[in-house]
Order: sequence, then C-alpha cells, then structure tokens
Amino acid sequence: QAATKFRAALANDPRLTLVRAELAQLLARMNEPDSAKHHLELLATEVQDPQQQAGIRSFIDSLNASHPFTFSGFISIAPSTNINQGSSHETVYSPGIAGVNGVDPLGTISAASQKQSGIGVVAGGSVGYSKNLSSHVQAVVAASASGSYYPLTGLTGAGLNQSAELRYLTGRGYVGLGGVVSEGVDTLARALSYTSYGPRMSLVHRLSERDQLQASATYEWRNYAGSPVNNGNALTLSSVFTHALDSSANVALILGYDSVTQQNAFNSYYGGTFGLGFYKELPRGFTVQAQGSAHIAQFYDQNPFTLTTRYDDNLTGSLNLTKRDWNWFGFAPSLNYTYVRNFSNISLYDFESHSVDFRLTKDF
Repeated sequence: QAATKFRAALANDPRLTLVRAELAQLLARMNEPDSAKHHLELLATEVQDPQQQAGIRSFIDSLNASHPFTFSGFISIAPSTNINQGSSHETVYSPGIAGVNGVDPLGTISAASQKQSGIGVVAGGSVGYSKNLSSHVQAVVAASASGSYYPLTGLTGAGLNQSAELRYLTGRGYVGLGGVVSEGVDTLARALSYTSYGPRMSLVHRLSERDQLQASATYEWRNYAGSPVNNGNALTLSSVFTHALDSSANVALILGYDSVTQQNAFNSYYGGTFGLGFYKELPRGFTVQAQGSAHIAQFYDQNPFTLTTRYDDNLTGSLNLTKRDWNWFGFAPSLNYTYVRNFSNISLYDFESHSVDFRLTKDF
C-alpha cells in the first residue's frame, strides 16, 4: 500500500525527490532490486551533497552484492509492416545480369526478399551473475536468448548471446575486458546458422553527478553456416554520453563506428552512427523515451549485378510510452513504436518498416 501511494505521488509530480528516495528504500525491502536501482540511479543525478551521493552509490553497490544473480524475461505482441527488412520495391536494375545472360536488366526481386508484414510474438530472457573478487575487481558473466514467430508468414528467428568480463572498479564506474559469443539458430533445421566470437572492452565513467559516459569496443569473427562467402570479421565502436536535467529527465548523445569485412568485397562496408535520446517522466504517471539515429554505410566494392557501389543511409526512430503508476505484479505496461527507413542506391536494399512492441517492464 505504501509503494502504491509513493508511486501515485510521483505520478502526479516526478520531481518529488524525497518520495523517490522513500520508494527506492521500500522497493529494496520488498525484494524488487531492479526497480529500486532504477529510482536510485535517477535520484543520484539530483543530489549535490557528496556524502549523500556516496550513500546512494553505496546503496546501489549493496543491492548488487546482495543480488549477484539477475534474471529477466519478456514476451511481446509485435506487429510489423516489414518483419524481414525486405525491399519496399518489386524490381531492381541489374545491368550485370543483362551483360551475362542477355536478359532485361530490370529484374524482379524475389518474394522472399520483398517486405513481409504480420503480427507475431517476440520472447526472450537473460541471466547474469556478478562476483566481487576484491575491492576493485569484479567478474561478470551473462547469457540471453530471444526468438520470434509470425504465424501468417511462417517467419521464425532465434538468437543466443553469451559474455564474460573482468571489471576494474574505479569508484566512478569501471573499465572492463572480456569476450562475447553470439549464435543464430535455424529453427527449421534445428542447427546453428550463424556464430560469432571475439574480445570486448567496455567503459562506464561518471564525469559528474549528472554526466555519464558509456563506451565499448568489440571485434568479432563471424561465420555463416549456409553462406560461407559472408564469413568475415567486424569491428564495432559505440559510445553514449548522458546528461541528467534532473531526477525525472535526461538527454543522451550517441556516437558509433563499425566496419564489416566479408569474403565478397561488395558486401563489406564501413559506417558511422549519430543519434540523440530523451527520457522524461511526465505527470499522470506517463514516462516518455524517444530516440533517433542515423547510420551511414559506404561499401568497398562494386556490386557485380548492379555495377554500382552500394551506399546506405539508415534512419531509425523510436518512441516508448510507459504507465509507471500501473503496477501489475511488479511490472508496468510499456508500448514502443519504431520506424526504420533505409535509403539505398540499390533498390534491393531500400526499405521502410513500422513496428509496435507491447511488453511489461521493471524500470518504472
């Protein structure tokens, strides 16, 4: 009953920091560490006193130490206008084919490569374990699985991810070094269709009470069981700078770089990402999260079928709405809309997608 009243007060005015502090302590006593840490992280951006700031961080550390195992799972109803990210066009200009076979260079894109829509189910879960080996060294391992099924189109997909990392705790964050492994699963053949593995470095650093930097660098070796010509490697660099406006709002700057090399040079590329994010708790219990990003990819070699070098501009925008004062067995309902528009000079890769995702969340 107390948690319900605290949530109702924050739903009316999310700037009530003392109420948020009481709610965080209460959630910890109710054995809801994820929700408690969510509010403590927001609260830490508002507190200016160094001793209070240290107290909040110590509280977060104690919750992590008392709950070394973390579990999460979700099941979502997910309608989409382009499940397979297929082309929004029906034809592609292929002078390379015309030169070889003497056929009309305006070729038809196969149905499998055109966009397909439907309503499906997406589900997944993750487990993690952390252990402090000393006052400054922490070991973290994690694994996750996800899958999707769209009955009208018969499209299915499944993926697995594992990671292990040693972190050096700095007092303002950590520096991590470890490895990652990913697998794609062919659900029909019941076999692995894709595997990747490689090292990863990560960094979390609080520049001030309101500013935080997250960064990572990953290098992967990738193998495709059914298409060896796509085998290769990938380098991914990403960073997110977050600035808290107050305990109920923050903005984020997203920057990234990636480079993918495959045996077919015309499928190899390098690209950059730029994005902005926004988080705001509104009155009446609504939380809004919005994010927009642009990824520009330049491919290395000429496509032998179109006799052009591919160039893509991918724009992605998402809007998430959570009703944080609706507590359903410790979860709050969340609705997400995502729009993707990929502009490509080759129509086979030019597409757009609208998708909706409904699920329940602990971050409220």
